[in-house]
This record gives sequence, structure tokens and C-alpha cells, in this order.
Amino acid sequence: MPVKLVQYWNILHAAKSDFDAYFTQEYVPRINETGFMKMVGSWHVASGEGPYFITEGIAATVTDVESLIMAPIFLDLRNRLLQLVRDYQSKLLVPVESMDPDIPEVEHGYKFNQHFNINPADFYAFLAFEEQVHLPQMKHFGLTLVGGWNVAVGATPYIIDETRADNLATIGEMLENPAYQQLTLKLLQLVSNYGCKILVPSGHINS
Repeated sequence: MPVKLVQYWNILHAAKSDFDAYFTQEYVPRINETGFMKMVGSWHVASGEGPYFITEGIAATVTDVESLIMAPIFLDLRNRLLQLVRDYQSKLLVPVESMDPDIPEVEHGYKFNQHFNINPADFYAFLAFEEQVHLPQMKHFGLTLVGGWNVAVGATPYIIDETRADNLATIGEMLENPAYQQLTLKLLQLVSNYGCKILVPSGHINS
């Protein structure tokens, strides 16, 4: 199954133009050229906690990600990136066993991500709720299920549910729907450290 490397940061205001040029002309294509990982999406966080620029790369295996992050070219690229951004963080995500992620060549649309930790005492109840209730009902609000991920390396929360919508209006209508609010209240009984993000395309990765 594919794995995902998520990198996120805040762009230094004074370096915005330099960042745009560097990220699109060097960082993304040179990582793609390594063959270890394909950069598939970049986002601005429209709602939710920062850092506020997120980029996603897909690799075939964890070993491929390890090979990438130890490669001299990646270390050089990241060092140059760090001169243009602050608050850099990363997470390595692996799919939950019951779900095959939807991985396009290039990400499209808008995303609504929920992230949380499962209460240890409610672990098995959560698994049943997630598979039988939570994720199926999210589809009823017009969102497409992208994937469910465990954070293998990186900061808590350790579970991420990703959904995709064609437009922001669909996400907004869902958030105002009492059925979604009741669904979330049920989820909150089984998890802690809950948060969510609305992601809009940054326009830096188009092909």
C-alpha cells in the first residue's frame, strides 16, 4: 500500500516570491526526479490550526521514504527550503488496514480533514463506529473518502481521516447540517485531541 509524507510550514512573508519560485521550479521537480516519491498536492489551511502550508508526497513503501530523506539531494533541498519558511514539520502516514486510499496523480478539489487520538478504552468500539457509521455517513454529505491514515512518524494526533469535495460550498453545507453535528458528537465520545482542517489548493502543484 502507498504511504504519504506530509510536510507543512509557514512561509516567511518577505520570502513569498522566492518561495513560490523555488518550490515550483526546484523543490517539487527534483524530489519527483529521485523516483522515491511523487509530490501530488499542496494546500493552504483555510480553517484550522497551522502551520498553514501543507504539501503531500506519495511513495510506494516506507523504505522509499527513508531512502528519500537520507539522500543528499533531499537534505540539500530541505536546507534551502528552511531559509524561506519557518515552523517546518513532517509526518509519515500509513493507511489504516481496512481502507485503500484514493491517490490521484495530482490532488484536486478541496479537502476536509479530521484528526484525533482514539481513547484506549474505546479502541474496538471506535473501529466499529469508524467503519460502519462515521465514514459511510460522511459520504452522504457529498464528500468523497480519500483515506484513513495512522501517523507512523510525527506529532500527535495519530489518526487522520481525509475527505474531498469539489467545492467549498459542499463542506460548508455539511458543517451546518445537524446530522453532521450529531455524527461528530458521537465521534467525540470515542476520541480525544480532536481537530479538523479545511484545505484549499495552493496552486503550486498542477501536473
